[in-house]
Formats: sequence, structure tokens, C-alpha cells
Amino acid sequence: MPVKKKDTDRALVLLEEYCKKLRKPEEQQLKKAIRKVMGIFKSSLFQALLDIQEFYEVTLLNSQKSYEQKIEEANEVAEKWEKTTSPAKGQENLQKSQEHSVLRAVSNQN
Repeated sequence: MPVKKKDTDRALVLLEEYCKKLRKPEEQQLKKAIRKVMGIFKSSLFQALLDIQEFYEVTLLNSQKSYEQKIEEANEVAEKWEKTTSPAKGQENLQKSQEHSVLRAVSNQN
């Protein structure tokens, strides 16, 4: 059975409700492990996988859609993820640039 975004959203709500019930000291490790799972569900990679699966099933496998519609929807998905990942890439590039600046400064001191 394919997993949909609404299913993962509902799963996150259920996990959060379950975590709220874990109050005893011996339950804290379980709570921490569940929160780790929740973090994975919320990650952009997991969301991207859901988008890919949904795009494949809803768009590409739909024989009612024309090639033009499929192209348009493929471009929409691509644009969405380009916008989503651009800030992260920008931050990553900024961090690398800062690291190189520090290395240059250290090597110039020697």
C-alpha cells in the first residue's frame, strides 16, 4: 500500500500524542527514540521520497493525463524542490566558504 503525505501527517500526530503519555523516567528512552523517528519523518529527504512516489503514482501512471500535463507537473515538482533545497545549498556553500576562509587565515599565520 502506497504511503501518502496525509498518512505521514496523521502518523506524526499519533506519535506526538503517544509521546505526551510517556511521563515516567523509565519511558524517556522510548520517548527519545520516537522523537528521532518523528525527525526522520519530518526531514526533507523523507518528504522528497513521498513527493516522488506521489508524483509517480498520480501523474506518470495516470493514462488520462497527456504528455503535456505530465511535463507540466514534472516541472512543478522540480521547481518546488529547487526552491526547497536552494536555501540549504546556500547555507552549505556559505559554511564551506567560511571553513576555507578560516583555513586560509590559519595558513597565512604560519
